[in-house]
Parts: sequence; structure tokens; C-alpha cells
Amino acid sequence: MDKISPKFQAIFVTGSQKVVGYEVFPYYRDEGQEYELTSFLNNRTIPEEYRLEVDQHVRRIAFKELSALAPGKAIYVTIRPELYTGTIGDSLVEELETVKDQVVLGILLTDEFTSWADHKHFTYYLQMSGLRVSMKHTSIKEIAMSDIVHVKPDIIEIDMNDIEDDVANVHRELLHVYSIAASKIGASLLFQGVESFQQLTDAWKHGARFVQGNFLAMKKESTAHNQSYQADLVKHFRSFVSFEQNRIQRLLDFTVYLDRRVSSVLEEEKTRSYDDLALTIGKRLEDVCFRVYIVNNDGEQQSANAVQSDGVWKLDEANRWQNWSWRPYFLENIIRMNVDGKGVLSVLYKDLTSNEHIRTFSYPITTSEYVFIDIAYHYLFDHDYVH
Repeated sequence: MDKISPKFQAIFVTGSQKVVGYEVFPYYRDEGQEYELTSFLNNRTIPEEYRLEVDQHVRRIAFKELSALAPGKAIYVTIRPELYTGTIGDSLVEELETVKDQVVLGILLTDEFTSWADHKHFTYYLQMSGLRVSMKHTSIKEIAMSDIVHVKPDIIEIDMNDIEDDVANVHRELLHVYSIAASKIGASLLFQGVESFQQLTDAWKHGARFVQGNFLAMKKESTAHNQSYQADLVKHFRSFVSFEQNRIQRLLDFTVYLDRRVSSVLEEEKTRSYDDLALTIGKRLEDVCFRVYIVNNDGEQQSANAVQSDGVWKLDEANRWQNWSWRPYFLENIIRMNVDGKGVLSVLYKDLTSNEHIRTFSYPITTSEYVFIDIAYHYLFDHDYVH
């Protein structure tokens, strides 16, 4: 046991870009070599009493650092529920009673046959005892929305190493879902394993309150902190803000540009039928769009789809009389158009027909009729501020 001690990795809060705490990692050191003991503690073939002894030993050493921490900073320790059932769980709560304001417990599932539902009462017990609980997992694909709702953790941890380059867009959509789910239950998102500038960017874009990883700070044998890490993070965040402000401004400029073009067409085409109007708008904006249709304020499509195929604009009757009010933000955007008298650009979403990510620009023809213009994928791809 005298060869076992912890290492600490800083966790930063995105709001102030300062260190908010340190996660504890157990290490074994012998003859100049060191080995992380996480896999040892996760191995259920090793007797529980051995794993529990190591767990408690590392925690005792780690908590000696608490007195050196500034107010508001915490030690993050991982807890494996199967080691703390019954009276041992009570002992854990008693052990942490005097330091609970400076401790966050990361609950980790270590067996393929366990689930979050099996341990929700354990997490409730810890939270009712005044402890903060973090929901740890190794993959964004291994956690369901029902798990988040049932457990209601204080923090949800996301492992950035799980985002594979070949399906990065799909995983980023999952991150967006977790961000929404976390906000609904009042939980914060901690993005771990940040190894690159791109991963830090993804974390920031998807509501990370906390970030951690070797790109920000390496594991160390104490909580002594190098201030250059914070300076680097401040610099990165300033670049994020500058880039995002520029992107939003260009997006607004693009919306105004479409607004003017559609308005110009409508001023010239006041008496045509819905189908003719959709075709005319499509042809006049064919450098931007691939599909145009007209909808009333109840969401019912009044025209056929005017679609471009092989450079020719045609009418497709498939969606005439289709009702689109079920789409998120549809009714809100209708009201916005009526109030502002201007067009609205949708968020990025996946088209049901092409299965590609698109945006839709909608514009009020009257107070009860609206033209919807689907922007071509190639245009989004060529203009990164739109994508």
C-alpha cells in the first residue's frame, strides 16, 4: 500500500476559465515505473475487500490536499457502487460528512450486467446526504435519456475520446441531446478527455460547464496548479467567442440577403398560383435552394413541391396538403414572421427525403401564407457559417 498514491488532473469551469477542482486517479509506483490502477478497481474478479482497501487508501491521501485548495474548489473521486452497499455505504457518508462541500462523487458502472436503474437509490442516498454526484460513463452511446431522468445527477460526464472522426456529426448530435437533457434537470456537463483544440471547441459549443483533459492540463502528483494552463484556456475561449460572433453576424447577413431576394420576387409576382409562385421563386434562387413550397398558418402545404433535378425545375405533388405543424419551432417561426414581417432561417436539421443536413428559409407572403425555401446542401457546405 505504501507504493500506491493518487495523481490529480485539473478540471476547469468554462465560465471563468479557472480551475474548479481536481479529479483523483490511483497509481502504483515501483522501481521507477508507474501504473494507473483504474482497471484494477474496475475488475470484479478481484475480491471486493482488496479493491475497497485501495479505494479508501487513495481517497485518504487525496483528501489531505483539501486544506490547500481555495474555497469553492473540490476533489472529484470515483465511486463504484458495488463496493459501497449496505453499511459500507453508510460508512462512506460518515467519512465524507466533514468534507462534503469540497467533494464530488463520480458514480461509475463497472459491469455489463448492471444499469443506472440498479443504482439510482444509491445516488439518491448520497445526494440526500448533501453530497454532489457525477454520472460517469465511458461512452456517449451507453447512456439513455431515461438514465439521466431517473438518476438526476448534479453532473453528467461526457468522454470526448468516444467521438469518432468518421461519425463525428452523429455524435455531435448526441452531445446536443445530452446538453438539452442536462439543462432540463438542472445538471451540468463535464467534458472529459479533451485532447485537442477541436474537442475543446465541441465541448464549448455543446454546453460544457466543466472541461478536463491533457490538452488543458496533465495529471500531476499534487494539486499545485500551473497558471499558464488558465492563460491558454482564456486565449482559446476568446478565439471561440470571436469566431462565433463572426459566424452569427454572417448568418444574419445571409438571412437579410435572402429576405431581400424573396421580397423582390414577391413584389413582381402578385397574381400567380401557388404552384407557379413556388416554381418562380425556385428558379430565381436556384443558386441557393433545391426545393420551394407554400404553407398556410395552420401548417398545411398549399402548393406542390417545386424541386430542382438535373438543372430543371419541376412540380412534385407528393407533399401537397401535408401538415408541417409537428416540426419543432414551426408555429413559433410563423408567429415571428407575422410579428416582424421578415423571413426566418431555421436551425440545421436532417431532411426526410435526402437524409442530408439542410436549413429552411421561410418568408411571409401574407399574414396567413408563407413560402418555405430549402437551402441546398452544397451551398451549406461551401459556406461554413451557414453549416
